[in-house]
Amino acid sequence: MAVALAACSSTAAQGPAPAAFQLTDSTIVVDSRTGATLPTAELLRRAQAADYVLLGEYHDNARDHEVRGRLLRALAARKPGVVFEQFTWNDSTMARPATVDTTWLDAHGFDRKGWRWPLHEPVVAAAVAVGRELRGSGVKREVLRAVVRNGIGTAPAPLADLVTRYPLDSVQRKTIDDELLASHCGQLPLNMVPGMRAMQELRDAAMTNALLSAGATGPAWLIAGNGHVRRDIGVPRMLSKAAEGKQVLVVGLLERDSTGAMPSAEERQLYDLVLVTPRAAREDPCASFNR
Repeated sequence: MAVALAACSSTAAQGPAPAAFQLTDSTIVVDSRTGATLPTAELLRRAQAADYVLLGEYHDNARDHEVRGRLLRALAARKPGVVFEQFTWNDSTMARPATVDTTWLDAHGFDRKGWRWPLHEPVVAAAVAVGRELRGSGVKREVLRAVVRNGIGTAPAPLADLVTRYPLDSVQRKTIDDELLASHCGQLPLNMVPGMRAMQELRDAAMTNALLSAGATGPAWLIAGNGHVRRDIGVPRMLSKAAEGKQVLVVGLLERDSTGAMPSAEERQLYDLVLVTPRAAREDPCASFNR
């Protein structure tokens, strides 16, 4: 059912009421603390009120890209600056294309094969249509490799500064290390873990830097993987300190498991709100490691 949020005193200062908004098939809004289903209007209300909106994704789940595109269009009156993990960070805005074509994607570092274009097209097209400005936040591979091998001091100064100013504590370091080992199916050599953790910090710093730049002139939204928008170890950890006093909304886009069960409380509580979708069909990622 399509939902439109009525204008009221609490949102009048934020601009016009959102347009009609409809979630994609079998997608629901869930309270991260209780697991209760929330009305779609609550997502709209909180996104409209926030200075920063961080939207996660499973990169290969088409529903994630479709629903975020619809959300951007529903709140077009906010004219957010939109930051993408998928485009290259270079501390400046991206040229706005007349049409989203492969020439424009390639010029701004979008890896069409790696990101399986046109999977992201719904959210990219929506950002081009309604965004106040567009920014990339993906760090080039040669920079990432240098950081893995030689440490954060080799990174661009604005990003290295964020990492240095907002260091991880011991619990956060262990959490990232455990996630790295799990995501590499237990086959990541232990001596590589510190360098890979530094790479993760650098990528989060690039997203934070781009959000701060976009947020200087209005609301700013981030399009990135769920891991980057986690409140405990991701971008919100840096952003909440660097933009103290600003309202940050973190939305995880999570999946039901293979049996149809909802995400666990432990997983939900990494975010402020959760959008739950059916599970995308995918191969066991550890099968490729074993091969």
